[in-house]
Amino acid sequence: MIPPLRVQWSRAADRDLQRLDRRTRQRIHQAVARFAETGHGDIRPIQGETNLYRQRIGLWRVLFRLSEDESTLNILRVKARGSAYRP
Repeated sequence: MIPPLRVQWSRAADRDLQRLDRRTRQRIHQAVARFAETGHGDIRPIQGETNLYRQRIGLWRVLFRLSEDESTLNILRVKARGSAYRP
């Protein structure tokens, strides 16, 4: 069995979440926690980037990196689908 990942939210990701309604925030937190615990979720690597992934949660994307030892999930941003992949 895979040990659960620790989740660290960046300041930018915290700000992104605060702008969302409570129900959407809860969905995102639940989906991230589920992935950290079980490894299940709609996860894809970002093309052209090293160790950068996205999790799809409805119309929202959670951008994250795994730590070098793959024990920590570093959440970088929470963005709407249309703006998630723009620099």
